[in-house]
Amino acid sequence: MTTQQNQEPSFQPTAAALMSQKQRDKLESSQSLWNIVYSQFKEHKFAVAGVFVVSFFIFVAVAAPFLAHVIGHDPDAQNVFHRYLPPMSSVNIQGIDKTHILGTDELGRDVLVRLIYGTRVSIGVGLLVAFASSLIGLMFGCLAGFYGGYVDSLLMRITDALLSLPILPILIVLAAIDFSKIPILKNIVTSQNQAIMKLVIILCSFSWMTVGRLVRGSILSLKEREFIMAARTLGASDFTIIIRHIIPNVMSPLLVSVTLGVGESILFESALSYLGLGIQPPTPSWGNMLFNAQEMIYEAPGLAILPGLLIVATTISINFIGDGLQDAIDPKTIRR
Repeated sequence: MTTQQNQEPSFQPTAAALMSQKQRDKLESSQSLWNIVYSQFKEHKFAVAGVFVVSFFIFVAVAAPFLAHVIGHDPDAQNVFHRYLPPMSSVNIQGIDKTHILGTDELGRDVLVRLIYGTRVSIGVGLLVAFASSLIGLMFGCLAGFYGGYVDSLLMRITDALLSLPILPILIVLAAIDFSKIPILKNIVTSQNQAIMKLVIILCSFSWMTVGRLVRGSILSLKEREFIMAARTLGASDFTIIIRHIIPNVMSPLLVSVTLGVGESILFESALSYLGLGIQPPTPSWGNMLFNAQEMIYEAPGLAILPGLLIVATTISINFIGDGLQDAIDPKTIRR
């Protein structure tokens, strides 16, 4: 009598079978888009350094009242007897010894605390203007690129007309207008926030055109793609196609434009404040601190050098972040 033995089918373990669960999870996660973008962004060393610099300035802007309390100086406290003190000068105020780490300005105010509060204005205006102008440019670009025809011609002629204007002279003229007397803006612009809101409105009005043309160009190539035609065939509305299919595909150039727009807005704010048409004293900003220091540039050069260095450091850091995002998000450069 012969017995038949049931034998288990033999197989050779594959590499995937021998791979640990942790390795498989790491392999799966490494294939996600955000991890690819993050890993490529980290390769841009200057962009990573720019993130740390900008994050530090944002922290300083948010924690300005706390930092001023720790330092022990009020940004608006004046003392004409302590004008133009050098760095690390100690003074006795009401029996209390206080140190001016970076010295004092033309009115005896602490320079370090005013630089800290100036960070709130300069960084805040730069971020607000960049995001607001990007939203306006995104709206104009989507309408012009998606619908084309007369809509495209009208919106692009408006864009071209604004691009042809000399920006700085126009900004100087508009900065001299009292926006609180305009019926549409009188509820937004008040005497307390007039300088900042006026600057934001002016910069937003003349900062969206480049974003609009960039978005329009991207949409002109996207709307003829197969996935857009498939969405139309399935009955998707224009609003759904724009929100769910068009905008996610133009986020790469839009993010780069936002980062570059922050630096440009900070420079425009500094230029207008330097000319005396931006943020008005006693509210400190890096631009008006430069303006106030120009008369004593030789006697107290630090008053002009310090805010100038902060403007340069912030602008360069944001530009590096934009370069890093462009390399990391661009589909043509993504390495899977």
